[in-house]
Amino acid sequence: MKKIIIPLVIVAALILGGVLVFMRSGGESQAAKLAPGESVFFVNIPNIPRTGFRWTGTALARIAAEPEVRAFMDMPLQQLKDAPGTDEATNILVALKPGNIFMAATSESPGSTEGLLGFQFWGNRKDYDNAVARLRRELPDAEQEPVKESHHGLEIIATRHGDRTLYTAAAGRWGFLSSEAQLIRDALDRATNRPTSPALSANPRFGKVISQLPLDPDLLVFIQPDKALDSLLAAGQSLGAQAIPSQVEHLRATEALGGALKLDGLLQRDAIFVLRPGDPESAPKLMHRAMELTTGNTTLFLDFALNFAALPAWVESLSEVYPGVAEPALAFSQTIAEVYGPECALMGDWRDGSMVPSPLFAVLVKDAARATDLFRQTMGMVPGASLQEIEGTPVFTFPAQFTTLAVAQSDAFLVAGMDPEAVARAASRKDAVPTLASAPVFKPALTDFKQANEAFCFIDTGTVFERLYGSLIPVLRFSAAMMPDINRRMDVSKIPQASTIFRHLPPITLSQRRTSDGTLVESSGPISMTQFLLIGGAVAASANQSLFGR
Repeated sequence: MKKIIIPLVIVAALILGGVLVFMRSGGESQAAKLAPGESVFFVNIPNIPRTGFRWTGTALARIAAEPEVRAFMDMPLQQLKDAPGTDEATNILVALKPGNIFMAATSESPGSTEGLLGFQFWGNRKDYDNAVARLRRELPDAEQEPVKESHHGLEIIATRHGDRTLYTAAAGRWGFLSSEAQLIRDALDRATNRPTSPALSANPRFGKVISQLPLDPDLLVFIQPDKALDSLLAAGQSLGAQAIPSQVEHLRATEALGGALKLDGLLQRDAIFVLRPGDPESAPKLMHRAMELTTGNTTLFLDFALNFAALPAWVESLSEVYPGVAEPALAFSQTIAEVYGPECALMGDWRDGSMVPSPLFAVLVKDAARATDLFRQTMGMVPGASLQEIEGTPVFTFPAQFTTLAVAQSDAFLVAGMDPEAVARAASRKDAVPTLASAPVFKPALTDFKQANEAFCFIDTGTVFERLYGSLIPVLRFSAAMMPDINRRMDVSKIPQASTIFRHLPPITLSQRRTSDGTLVESSGPISMTQFLLIGGAVAASANQSLFGR
């Protein structure tokens, strides 16, 4: 046992020592000091060794360390390792020892974008040369011999590949690659303390955005959309698209946005800040009333504020395009704005054995008497609507495609869903009934919930995973039996038990709040809400491609 522990301790000490040396070198702050001040896009991994060290404590790393999971992943990982070029690329990276890495893009004119890649390495200059040579081999064949240029005693090498030129150079421990010679020259000047143009770190927008994001992140992204807007508009016009002036004006009002990801114990935390100093201070704020409708078993909870007061103006704006529809709808929209909102919520309990959660949608009632009259009048005009009483609560039901919709209203909320009994229970809730706020699983999210003033979301990740896993595994096993090719990629007989995984999954939360300079969205979980949505979008797109071939 000691023979195993001692090498691990030595490796951990070396990694930690490298991180401390790297931090002392100023590596974390150097990327923004080397990137162009007018970068349209900037992404930075400040400290790769530290991120690797932090990763070992995350929930996903603990799942990956489970014996059942390791046994299941043996085959896919071996296939990845056996892929052509994997060993060579791995050896190059190990020798290069990259630490801080960033990529920046600039747009000097509509339709033109140039990029700069910079990376700090701990290996020697020969390791850097080997890495750049490998990169050039992966690109299309060069059309000419490398062209060399001296810039303040530093060598810049240029090779032509098709219609693009790759420029590479190094200064001290920093290597640079770019498609534009001037970007390389400016980066070398900054790296040698002789800047001739401003760095991103001196950009006031960058400073405002970074001040709202977590310190010492593992990933940092910064975007100035207004500087890329002209390029996007030019590209759209070349394709025949017409810009909508109001939307263009809205996009220009967003001065910048940034995002950061930080590995924090079991959790991955991310934050996104949108810099919009002109946001109205009178925007509706979240009142946190919808929590009254939840139960201790609520699996999904989304609470958000909508500006119902803007509804009439939006309907009126449609009058030019749909005059026959907008005119009679204007008075109705005005009434809606006066009696409902601003808080809305979507929630659901995912009971064991159910294929999907039972969703409920709720809207806060501002004027109970008028809302009751409006509700009964409106339901009376819905084709096929019928009224029934469930435990003393009037519930309207009417048929919809593939299901039945139910709607009920109390003095506090308008509630809709697909289960009439669940709708009735929510509409007649009493204050004494325990809510999600009192559930142990929600305790880590209480602070985020109270701080949110525009939106809040909670997902009981363990329950969601358990329900989905139980539904998908039989499908996967059946598919493996019908399609032997799957068995060549994974051993279905070694699929881990659901409990092995979901016991490591804390909930996912999201909190959105408005500040004096813009909007801040913070999320945490075994994966953050941003990652959850990106993965969900990718899965949906992949399923759409597989099913419909488009």
